[in-house]
Amino acid sequence: MNGPVGAPRSRVKVFVLYSLVAAAAASCGVQAHPTEPQSPTEGTAGSAGNGGGATTGSAATSGSAATSGSAGTTGSAGTFGAAGATGTGTGEAGTTGFQGTAGTTGSSGTTGRAGTSGSAGTTGAGGTGQAASGAGVTINGMFVPKEKALTFIHFGHSNMRGQATKPSSLMSYFYTTQSGLWSYKGTFTAAKEPTAPEGSMTFAGPGMAILRSAQAALQPGSNAQIISVGYGKGSITTVDYQKTGVYYPVFMNWAKQLKGNVTFAGIVIMLGITDGEHLPSSQVPDFPKRVAQIVSDIRADLGEPNLPVLFCDYEQMASGTLAPTGSVGMVMQPLVRSLPGMIANLALVPTDGLEMQDDHHFDMQGHKDWAGRVISVMQSKGWWKW
Repeated sequence: MNGPVGAPRSRVKVFVLYSLVAAAAASCGVQAHPTEPQSPTEGTAGSAGNGGGATTGSAATSGSAATSGSAGTTGSAGTFGAAGATGTGTGEAGTTGFQGTAGTTGSSGTTGRAGTSGSAGTTGAGGTGQAASGAGVTINGMFVPKEKALTFIHFGHSNMRGQATKPSSLMSYFYTTQSGLWSYKGTFTAAKEPTAPEGSMTFAGPGMAILRSAQAALQPGSNAQIISVGYGKGSITTVDYQKTGVYYPVFMNWAKQLKGNVTFAGIVIMLGITDGEHLPSSQVPDFPKRVAQIVSDIRADLGEPNLPVLFCDYEQMASGTLAPTGSVGMVMQPLVRSLPGMIANLALVPTDGLEMQDDHHFDMQGHKDWAGRVISVMQSKGWWKW
């Protein structure tokens, strides 16, 4: 590749080629810095960088190294070596051979491995509360959102009405008002035993104990209000509490007035023993069907198809013919205990070991303990969410 020595035209061609090479190198981001030529002979092109800077070729014969030594004197014989191709990796391009053969192509730099993807962050646990609906009720001049107005519907025979008069030490538990506890019978009033006869200050049933037990089970910091919609009457049966009967409209008219504006927590029922006592024997076997229909009607009227039902188990501490082994108990207990298998979201609330006032009525301690079991059963079933 050497041209005639001393030919001016060759020097012009060399200069033009050098200018083109330098321009190409500059376009790749590499700046050429030629030194003064020292020898007319060819220099060996610098090898390309392997992921780093390329080494500079040394002069062919007597020329000093191209890096820091001065280049050989300009000779017309040799042409400029072509620049080494730029490495495709992170290394620099090979240096331009000066007055020698073409520089070798720089080898590609090693491509860095892709970083591994970070694992996704875990989703934050959802809160237990519900979004506020905007609905609610006004109690004693205070607006209570629907989500904070927890309402129990409770009804039944004389045990629900309340026959308890002792122990007297618990009278205040049932008849002293408590902030946050209310009875609704067309209007809100501060709750005192809500199913006892109007004006009574001596008979106690489970109503106030249900409200107090529910309030005690609220999550810390909750300001929920607990509401009773209750009714009880002695000696009445499932026939009387059917939708077509006398007493269903009494408590359900109150409940329907609150529909959509409160949160119904559960239905609490005390029935069974009076069906065995007071109905013709031909009607007794249909006790479970009547209970199922009453529950279905309440749920439909309130638009609450899954509303939990807490049904009083047959009174285990009853005595005489009403005892579980008595003539009434032997018929009614199996019927009562068939209910959970017939009605979804119905659980029996145990009655074993409860204090009794007479042959089948709980005393105040019995009502208090039984009401505590109502809430415990709800918690065990996952029905208590507040």
